[in-house]
Amino acid sequence: MKIAQLKALVKRGESETLEFKSSIAGIKEGMKTVCAFLNSDKGGTVLIGVKDDGKIIGQDVADSTRKTVATEINKIEPHAKIDVKYVCVVDDRHVIVLLVNPDDRAPYTYDGRPYMRNQSTTMYMPRDEQNYLYNRNNPGLWERLAHNTCTIKDLDHGRIKEVVRMAVFEQRLPEAALSATTPNILKKLNLMVGDKLTNAAVILFCKDEDKQFMQSSIQLARFKGTTKSEFLNNKKYRANIFDLYDKAMDFLVFCLPVAARIEPGKSSRVETPAIPYSVLREALINALAHRDNSNAGGNISVAVYDDRVNITNVGALPRGVELSKLSKEHPSIQRNPLISSVLFACGKIERWGRGTLDMIEDSKNAGNPLPIYEEIGGSFSVTLPLKEPMPTIIYKQSTDLDKLTDRQKEIIEALQQGPLKMPQIMKRMSIALTDRTTQLELAKLKKMGLIKSIGKTKSTIWALSDSD
Repeated sequence: MKIAQLKALVKRGESETLEFKSSIAGIKEGMKTVCAFLNSDKGGTVLIGVKDDGKIIGQDVADSTRKTVATEINKIEPHAKIDVKYVCVVDDRHVIVLLVNPDDRAPYTYDGRPYMRNQSTTMYMPRDEQNYLYNRNNPGLWERLAHNTCTIKDLDHGRIKEVVRMAVFEQRLPEAALSATTPNILKKLNLMVGDKLTNAAVILFCKDEDKQFMQSSIQLARFKGTTKSEFLNNKKYRANIFDLYDKAMDFLVFCLPVAARIEPGKSSRVETPAIPYSVLREALINALAHRDNSNAGGNISVAVYDDRVNITNVGALPRGVELSKLSKEHPSIQRNPLISSVLFACGKIERWGRGTLDMIEDSKNAGNPLPIYEEIGGSFSVTLPLKEPMPTIIYKQSTDLDKLTDRQKEIIEALQQGPLKMPQIMKRMSIALTDRTTQLELAKLKKMGLIKSIGKTKSTIWALSDSD
């Protein structure tokens, strides 16, 4: 570094990536900042021989000075390469320049303690931030740990068999897996440590809610209008990853309108959901696969508004994946390699590194607005805008959507398009119903308070209870 470069750097002033120390007496404080720069994503520079106001005064540099710098650098663990330069500023006085590049082995400590940068201040790094950096830079570490309370009998064996069948169908497991015992299957999938289940096995297959991780949960909400000021339906589930996926898809299919039409020459109706189901599935599976499971608050939220769907998971993008590159070819870096490999084996993940691109392509093909990807406060969010806002539908809070039959859900979906007469409802059903059966289903939904009838006898029109 030349003197002109040094002056230009000093002119910027202290910042998140630059700190001044007037003399070698401040080396210990300076090294805390070096440690903080190592723990950041940006790195930084410490200048010794520059006053707080930016005046360059330099520092006498003797052999003892160089030894002091080397001694303090050696107090950083794990060992880090710090680029040290001595820039002569006047006569025999130098500014000591400590250049720090970020490293993927964080968290680093200086003299046994970790530090972080908060704007232009160096501070002690709290435990949760240490854990975050450790897990971020050691992908898959948490999911490989042994779980102490959940056992094989607590797993959903039916779900495990289903996963194996799908993996064999996808040709990602050999046919011999169909007759293998559950312990052998789990070992084949690297979901056991000795005779204990891994955390990944619990996330994937544990059916006992009390033994499932608190963070293995999903919050589902339908809000009134386009803000969170009032919700119309709100549910939370704690379960294994497959059950959470099914619950969330059922909720989205129920809440979102489906346009249906009959094409000439075809006996069945053609349905067009407000958001392609392939896009919803991809967004959900991405959230489940990349959730930061090591974070006890790392749940997933699914929010449905009149004009969009938002799906958010705790856990920023893995290092090496940039937000700006998600709409282009990008590397596939798995936060949870064991969990992701099982999801890939059974076909939930089709192709590595293609999820965001497939969502964009499928949205374009459907004529929908493109997905919006964001990182917000250590979380990753995808927003799926609708072509047109849908009407706000008021759901009674006492209604348990899980208890509605598929036929009843279809009737609700049909009425989301607007009031209909019974023959019009019957035409929109995927399976032909008799007049009597349709009348009974309409009566049940009316008793639940979900729909209402307008008029009498053959002119009766059916509508959602609180729609206009």
